[in-house]
Amino acid sequence: MNKKRKLMEQLARLMEEEKEDLYRYACYRLGDEAEAEDVLQEVFLALCDKAHLLAEVENMRNYLFRTLTNQCGMLLRNRQKRMEMECDNIEQLQVHDLAPQDFEQEFRLIDRLLGEIPVEQSEVIRLHIHGGRTFADIASILNEPLPTVKARYRYGIEKLRDGLRMNKLM
Repeated sequence: MNKKRKLMEQLARLMEEEKEDLYRYACYRLGDEAEAEDVLQEVFLALCDKAHLLAEVENMRNYLFRTLTNQCGMLLRNRQKRMEMECDNIEQLQVHDLAPQDFEQEFRLIDRLLGEIPVEQSEVIRLHIHGGRTFADIASILNEPLPTVKARYRYGIEKLRDGLRMNKLM
């Protein structure tokens, strides 16, 4: 029981240390502050439920981010399913490729462009830019070789640049 308590304290400390990066990542990934807060709470509770397994985790920080990326992905897949079921009219899904006039429009454009590139590339970009993770951390989080992670980042950034050029932002 004492071991479990120490693991829980370690997890709570780590969540506090990484709070800003976790929250920023979740906000950019989900596009909604309230959902970001909810998913962070769900991650913490899920890890508390699995406290007996945490002792075997080699890098708790990376495991925390991996759990967050999985939880965000699950939420987005569920959101997409709901949207597909709720859409009565295909015209609601049309996207206007106008150059953004403010930050919110720019955020939507970049979020849309991230949604158009392969998930493997967009996830690396989000973890690096919004999650503040190094490429080595991302490789560990995603369980991928470091050169693969770097290549995904580079290719994803190139595709984003092309998309921004097409929308006359660069």
